[in-house]
Amino acid sequence: MVVDKRIHAVLNALIQNPSMSGVELQSKFGLTRKQLSYTIKKINDFLESSNLELIKRFKTGKFSVPKIVIETFRTEPVSQAIGRYIYSEDERVHLLLFFLLTRIERLSLIHLSSSLTVSQNTVVNDLKKAQTVIDQHCLQVTYDRENGYRIVGNEINKRYLLLNLIRRIIHIPIADKIFRYNDIITQGRLEHIGIVFSEIEKKLKIIFTDEQLQELTYFICFILQRIETNKKIEILPENYLDVTNSRDFQLMKKLIERFGIIDINEQVFLTVLVQSSNIQTLSDKYFHLDAVLLESAIEVIDNFQQISCITFKDKNELIERIYQHWKPAYYRIRYHITNINSVYDIVLQEFGHLHEMVRKAIIPFEKILHCSMPDEEIAFITVLFGGWLTREGLINLIKTKKIAIVVCENSATVSTYLYLTLQVLFPELHFSDAMSKREFEKYNHYYDIVFSTSHLATDKLLFIVNPSLNNLHKNAFRNQVMGTLQGIDPSIIQIEELMLIVEKFSKINDRKALQKELTAYLYNDELTENPLRITQKEIPALADLMQQDHINIADTSDISWQEAIQLAAQPLLNNQFIEYCYLEKMINKIQFEQPYIMLVEGLIIAHAGIDDGVNQVAMSLLRLPEKIDICGYMQVDLIVILATNNPQKHLKALAQLNELLEFHEGAMRIRHAKNNQELWQLFANYQ
Repeated sequence: MVVDKRIHAVLNALIQNPSMSGVELQSKFGLTRKQLSYTIKKINDFLESSNLELIKRFKTGKFSVPKIVIETFRTEPVSQAIGRYIYSEDERVHLLLFFLLTRIERLSLIHLSSSLTVSQNTVVNDLKKAQTVIDQHCLQVTYDRENGYRIVGNEINKRYLLLNLIRRIIHIPIADKIFRYNDIITQGRLEHIGIVFSEIEKKLKIIFTDEQLQELTYFICFILQRIETNKKIEILPENYLDVTNSRDFQLMKKLIERFGIIDINEQVFLTVLVQSSNIQTLSDKYFHLDAVLLESAIEVIDNFQQISCITFKDKNELIERIYQHWKPAYYRIRYHITNINSVYDIVLQEFGHLHEMVRKAIIPFEKILHCSMPDEEIAFITVLFGGWLTREGLINLIKTKKIAIVVCENSATVSTYLYLTLQVLFPELHFSDAMSKREFEKYNHYYDIVFSTSHLATDKLLFIVNPSLNNLHKNAFRNQVMGTLQGIDPSIIQIEELMLIVEKFSKINDRKALQKELTAYLYNDELTENPLRITQKEIPALADLMQQDHINIADTSDISWQEAIQLAAQPLLNNQFIEYCYLEKMINKIQFEQPYIMLVEGLIIAHAGIDDGVNQVAMSLLRLPEKIDICGYMQVDLIVILATNNPQKHLKALAQLNELLEFHEGAMRIRHAKNNQELWQLFANYQ
């Protein structure tokens, strides 16, 4: 009976959980109702050929799985009962490469066609696809009459390719049959390798995950075969040479010799492999603890707590879990070993905002690595944090905001102004970056929404925004965006387009008044009891928010950047316009998110969210005699604090400040003002 991957997977799912419904199976395996019906028919054909009772499907969508079927396949896996298995295209490509790396004889098209039970034409096409897979390993599939098909290139690259292939093939239902196809693997050899790995676990005081141990056992079998046929590692990468001085190497050397491996290069390679392998637990958590890696794990957890404003109840146990993953991950990244078991796509789909928080928290790891941490490895740490938050009942405290970016082709001042405006106009979103169009084309971080001043090629939700959006249109734009995000018809009426139609057929005496009335009518601005909405007359100007006693001219720049932020915010704290937690949130935001807040050279606008402790909308200013370094990414001598608990009430003041800086040499005039009075007068005169 012929069985493919889908038939095997669905039958296994029903055996493990007979109460699963058709809808659940469709969702789990991405099947249509018709595809599931066809799969159940094929499963029953397989059961009939095995002289077993058939599975029945009821109108309710539930299944009746015979007791004999469950008992048969729980004691004897389905894979052992499979007569002939049909490989998918990806499986064939991986198997082709595996056969070429483990060959013990000349391989021709006939051999490969027979092994995969497909035509020779299919094998030729699969070989072309196989070459694209191994390009990243700097390897090549070649053919000549004497040697047949083979893979040529650096031996260490072949080893890592083989390891990746084993990790993929091991999930094929008939993996054990595949691995034993040419008698390289014998039961005696498997048992011997298993005993040595038990000794390695005892010596290093670790316990490998079951999956990792299975992968390593098969891998060592094939490595021994390569060494026996004189396919050895001649030259090691330079960064592997430090391994010989490590305690792990000294402990493992004699154990590796029990495999029959005495070559130093091979011993170093296997030590690296063990160091980078995932472990289930540390049987002795104090044995050979790496103080630097442990300290960085503690820093990452502290960073995460500050970013998320959450305190873990059992922090020490979480430190152990993070360290337990981080140590092998460090070696994987250091030695460029790919981790193919990626959960990256799943994590982004389910925990995008949490992943962004973790990405900002893992800076201590990247300092040790001297490079960025791969997204796949960050995703695993996100899973650890997500699991721990769920365990402690804190996951609901993480704001699941959609992630937005801003793309602007205008000047840096306009770009920053737009970024700040949108950030406060949409507190429901997490704005992660602002960039130019060229930077966007190379941007590879996760995001859900793009705000752009021009059209972009993207499959994400795109909103075109005018950088000079006036106060009258801001409420309409917010309604448009939020309506789209909440599933309301996105083809919302554009006021400007409506005005053009009216002008075609009539004369407008008061354009602004009509515009305002249409906005109020279409978006119910006057009718809804929206606490965030304010009338045009109520919007305060720059001088209203930046009062004279909110301006501080410092005598010295000999202070830390955190002290400078606090000094700038002190007038607002004194007047109880903000709570102390708002100051903490601003500092944490700068430290961990490094936001885009410089309006012009040397002037930043620091702020937190509208729900982060603001009692009254206000602004304050600190002027320093010299520039100071802000968190290693900005040089600043002018710090403006923006505090708002309303998405719109600050917008007029912010627009005035932006225009003052952009067109009237505002920064220079602020720096040259003699005192608070002159500075405030500058703002008061600019209405």
